[in-house]
Order: sequence, then C-alpha cells, then structure tokens
Amino acid sequence: MIGLILSEVILFAVAACFGFGIGWRIYTMAAAQRRETALRETEQLRSALTEAQVRRARVS
Repeated sequence: MIGLILSEVILFAVAACFGFGIGWRIYTMAAAQRRETALRETEQLRSALTEAQVRRARVS
C-alpha cells in the first residue's frame, strides 16, 4: 500500500517537473519575442527622433 502511494507521489512529482519545464520554455520564448519587439520599436523611435532633429536643424 505504501509502495502504491509512493509511486503516485513520484508520478505527480515527475508530471509537475515536466509541466514546469514546458511552462518555463514557453515563458522564455514569449519573453524573447517581447524583448525583440521592444528593441525594434526603440530603434524606430530613435531613427524618427534623429530625422526630426535633422529637419529642425535644417530649418533653423
């Protein structure tokens, strides 16, 4: 009886570790995508600011 309970505990522990691993992988993939999007957006904003500064300098 104790062996049966112990085997269930081990099964649930393995399933929990497996689920945690899958969840962590999905989280890191999503975080990498968010980071890439933020970097791209920052670069676009920097280039727009540079262009605006150049246009303003030409007008002055």
